[in-house]
Amino acid sequence: MPMMKARIRGIYSQSLTQILLQNHFEMVQPTPEVARRFGLPFRNEIPDVDIWDRSDLQGIVAIAYESILNRLTDVLRRRLGWVITRTPRVAKSSIYKGYVLGRDERTGQTRIDLGVISGLLPDRGLKRGDDLMVQIRAHDYGRKAPVLSSSITIPGRAAVLLPEPVVRLSTKIKDVDTRNDLLNLGRKIREHTENWGILWRTAAHRLTAEELRNEIDDLLDTAQRVYSKYNDLDRASLLFEGTSNADIEFPSEVKEVLDRTRAKIKPTIDKHHFFKSAGYTPLVDLAEMVIEDRPEERAYMTSKIEKVVGLDMPQVDDSINIEHVKLDGRSILLTKGRVVEITPKGLVIRRQFRHTNRKLKIVQDYPGDVEVPRGEGDYALTQVVPGSMTLVTSYFSVDGLLKGTYINVNTGVELYPSDGSGPGRIRYIDLEIDVIKTPSEENEEIRVIDQHLLKRAVQRGFITKKMADEARAKANAIYENLLLQNGGQSLSSS
Repeated sequence: MPMMKARIRGIYSQSLTQILLQNHFEMVQPTPEVARRFGLPFRNEIPDVDIWDRSDLQGIVAIAYESILNRLTDVLRRRLGWVITRTPRVAKSSIYKGYVLGRDERTGQTRIDLGVISGLLPDRGLKRGDDLMVQIRAHDYGRKAPVLSSSITIPGRAAVLLPEPVVRLSTKIKDVDTRNDLLNLGRKIREHTENWGILWRTAAHRLTAEELRNEIDDLLDTAQRVYSKYNDLDRASLLFEGTSNADIEFPSEVKEVLDRTRAKIKPTIDKHHFFKSAGYTPLVDLAEMVIEDRPEERAYMTSKIEKVVGLDMPQVDDSINIEHVKLDGRSILLTKGRVVEITPKGLVIRRQFRHTNRKLKIVQDYPGDVEVPRGEGDYALTQVVPGSMTLVTSYFSVDGLLKGTYINVNTGVELYPSDGSGPGRIRYIDLEIDVIKTPSEENEEIRVIDQHLLKRAVQRGFITKKMADEARAKANAIYENLLLQNGGQSLSSS
């Protein structure tokens, strides 16, 4: 198996370096700390895959060609378990021969058939059946369709061919002499590129003039092949594959495995990656500097960090948010709650609703034309147990009668402190399948719901079949337990 070159940055870099080095990846451009820790030479090469933190620190973003991303995610899932992976159905910068399907009524844009999927192009007065060359400008996870452009660029690793006769530089190239050298080289090369312009990417400053000339020659050959293929094809099809972005999320179970992996490399406090994802990186780094010199202080330093973080954790009567993350990446902020009790295992949260039958997937309790003032309707009590794969919510009518219980199956619940600008929050990734218990005239009805959504998540590649089977087994175990308590009365699963 050939070695792949990876560049890694961020709070997960040491754990991921350890894992990838053991699985046919090699590190390029390592940080000084990673180079020292693993005894790596500094290799000034362009990576096959670039890895950095998500903006919310709940995982990583990786950019590479699809085959490399598949290899990366296979390794991470094998070593870390519950990794949630989202990749777009079409890669950014990919070029297609497309056919006009017509006007999209919702957006007013033109819908273009790409063969495997359709995308949206700003309206240019095109007629149905017209063919044109388009490029993916924004990927489609989290969207209903990719965003397209008819302005074609040819991207490479150190340069991009532009559809206008200019020479430009990445803003990340700061050195004045380097910028001038690249501009001058670009102008000389531009004399032989016909109408193509040149954008030097950040990696260009690491290559020689000869290597950059060769890159431009390769890109010009690619452009010629793309246009020839476009003219030869009589159907919607891929002409050029761009690099793809993978959004890889690490729920609480994965952070725990990463903690254990990192602990084999250097002294690591308990909940290292959780505390860093919660914004306590300087405090964690200081504590681990101490225990590297004084290992016997590990338990003491961990307890002190937990105490500091605990001061920011939600207390009774505090507001709290519930961040309900879907497998496709949507983050839904549920109705804000208030902490009404601190229990030995976690919290109890109360939330107020207009009414709650819709949430229990039973008949609405009010006609659509009846206005029920917010704050005078139903309420819910949610049991929050950090680390639990379930979130149990009991719904009550305005006069305090239990209307039903909704048991959400999810990745381990994480309880986050206030960040100073907003309330604390609980966060988890919803695994789609859930269990509902509702009263009926004679007994209680118990249902397992949304199994089809779990199946769809496997088809989209967000989770593996094994992960789906584990979530289904969890829901079925809850169902069977409730059934035993209920004397065997139930409603069929959906």
